[in-house]
Amino acid sequence: MAENGFYTISALAYTSKINRNTLGKVLEGTTQPSADIMYKLTIALKMTPEQAGTVFFAQNFRNT
Repeated sequence: MAENGFYTISALAYTSKINRNTLGKVLEGTTQPSADIMYKLTIALKMTPEQAGTVFFAQNFRNT
């Protein structure tokens, strides 16, 4: 997040058009992101498909 200028969950939620509470749960690892959320985050964070796969399918999502 910080590498792309997002220093708060609210800022990323606004840009990606994801509900802040939902995004918080995804980042905490308490819920799995849907395909739509993964897509929106990939676009907002300017991730390559390889980066997205590494992040979204990591065992510990929060620490990637």
